[in-house]
Amino acid sequence: MSLHFLHPNYLWFLFILLIPIIIHLFNFKRYKKIFFSNLRFLQNLNTENKRKSKLKNLLVLLLRILALACIIIAFSQPYIPISGEKISNKNNELISIYIDNSFSMNGKTERGNALEVAKNSAFELVKSLPDYAKIRIYSNDLQHYSTSLNKNQAIARIQEIIPSSNSIKLSKTINNIRLDSPLEKLEVYVLSDFQKTQADFEKLQKDSLLTVNFVLFQLQATNNLVMDSCWFEKPLHFTGPQKELSVKISNHSDKDLKKIPIQLTVNDSLKTVGSIDVNKSSSQITKLRYSDRQLSVIQAKLSIEDYPITYDNNLYFSYKTNKVNHILSVNQKLENQYINKLFGSDKNFKIKNINKPQLHNETFNKFQLIILNEIQDIESGFKQSLQTYLQNGGNVLYIPSKQIETSVNLFLSDVLAPNYLEIDSTQQRISRVETKANLYQDVFQDLKDNARLPDIYKFYKLSTPNNPTLESIWLTAGSEKLFTRIQYGKGQLYQFSMNLKSEWTNLITHPILVPTLINLSKTNSNWSKIYYQIGKNNTIDLTNSFIPNNEEQFHIKNDRIGIDIIPLSINSSNQSTQLKTADQLRLSENYTITLNDSIIQTCSFNYPRNESQLSYYAKQEIENKIKALNENHSVISSEKMKLSELINEKREGRQFWRIFILLALTFFLIEGILKTLKT
Repeated sequence: MSLHFLHPNYLWFLFILLIPIIIHLFNFKRYKKIFFSNLRFLQNLNTENKRKSKLKNLLVLLLRILALACIIIAFSQPYIPISGEKISNKNNELISIYIDNSFSMNGKTERGNALEVAKNSAFELVKSLPDYAKIRIYSNDLQHYSTSLNKNQAIARIQEIIPSSNSIKLSKTINNIRLDSPLEKLEVYVLSDFQKTQADFEKLQKDSLLTVNFVLFQLQATNNLVMDSCWFEKPLHFTGPQKELSVKISNHSDKDLKKIPIQLTVNDSLKTVGSIDVNKSSSQITKLRYSDRQLSVIQAKLSIEDYPITYDNNLYFSYKTNKVNHILSVNQKLENQYINKLFGSDKNFKIKNINKPQLHNETFNKFQLIILNEIQDIESGFKQSLQTYLQNGGNVLYIPSKQIETSVNLFLSDVLAPNYLEIDSTQQRISRVETKANLYQDVFQDLKDNARLPDIYKFYKLSTPNNPTLESIWLTAGSEKLFTRIQYGKGQLYQFSMNLKSEWTNLITHPILVPTLINLSKTNSNWSKIYYQIGKNNTIDLTNSFIPNNEEQFHIKNDRIGIDIIPLSINSSNQSTQLKTADQLRLSENYTITLNDSIIQTCSFNYPRNESQLSYYAKQEIENKIKALNENHSVISSEKMKLSELINEKREGRQFWRIFILLALTFFLIEGILKTLKT
């Protein structure tokens, strides 16, 4: 590659070197004559000294010319451009610097904490830029900027960057930076550890006006134990009975871990302690059992001990305990006395009966079960409310009437449920019960083949929709469906093919009906999530409907850490209230939802776990992935040399002015040594 000069006009000064040459050639020095009486002894010495003096003068002349030439060339700033293009004065040079401040950058490098090392490297880079450069600083919390910064402003912005729970995909980050300068030639420096879960190089797009320098901070190998997730198999929370919490822990290390202690804290009091063994590079699920003794808001925390990565050691969750299961029976005309008697005799259940005209006054999401008792038709508004309730996790039981309008089957078709066909008056008997269905968990130990099951005197034949979630819970000997379940959204729709009146069946007198109906209300998944993930646009469904006036606002707060936000409140079509948090909460903790300073619900937020997998791209892997993108893209290892030197070389080419200055000094030194030698 040829040598170029940043200031080639300075090379004209090389003609000045002709002056000492001319002086030497004409040699204007005058000699003074000295007479000797006898020169016989000086003749040989004079000839020898004259030859040495002439050679010495030529060497001094040559050294001076070379030294001056090196100085002139150094001032013209010779360089070899890396990109093959000549350098020009970039009066509008635009530099964008992205510092990855996700939790993984809390890891250690050879020079200390990765994020702090990255910030120091960014300081070096900014200081090495020319004063006319326009600078933009980005991080996971600062994703867009419309104005550019000077060097002092950029340094101040870098100092403000702290670890963040936000983890933005690399492709999205570069797209965001590009959107700020869509038509300009742009150079970007990405300072990151390039964790594999975040660095999606395969989604980067070609852009001839974009140059990206990937500055790699290689983290030291470390182990990480993660409190991954938790859940309840039976999500309805009653006081008294023992509940079972499933806890998943992941071991992202190369060694097995034994007897890892797990602590469960409920309302700031230690509730239970367990332990778990987790093999290397795997996950394990354990179960913790405990009881809630009083009706209250429960705020809990699961904890393990692990170092140096600690952000994923805690998992917060919360819920509200209940004393009563609420059931809504929507009746066409008359109430179902059998269902009233069943639920009315148990203090743990409260049933409410309404007729269809009263639907507009009712909020569905506060009920664990909705029974459609002999409903003959379903209007569009009612249908929409039922679908929303199902999508949000509600349970619906449909008991058919002897007359069914087309609108009922239209609703069933919309949710991919079996349609009601003709009535079959052939007497049948329940021949098979799906005892392994979720509905019958902990109900049957063993159902004998000769067990006397209910008789069915007449029933509707049910179609078979193309729905993989369809489950036939009761069947006749001829495989006719008598009781089915389908899943729609998060909810379940159950259907009887027969009415519960005595002319249809003797089911009402059989013991199997009691656990069936009771468990229908207990398998409801229409509950508030026990925790949400920070960084997502979360929607919190309130268990009751609230319509605050213009002066009232919902608040999500935690007084201990001093956080109080006002979420967006939305009242949906089924009379439920939803709160949207957008990106307002950044700390993993338990929070309360208040209205007029009264606690109405609780919620918990946890950091995402995608940063917990400690797997990173090496320099060679990154080079292989970006090879097809752009020849201007490059990978820089931050450990090799100062980033500012690499940046200057990248921006201005490989410069040689220092070499020419050293050569000039060397020539002057040799000249000085020659002068001290006697001729």
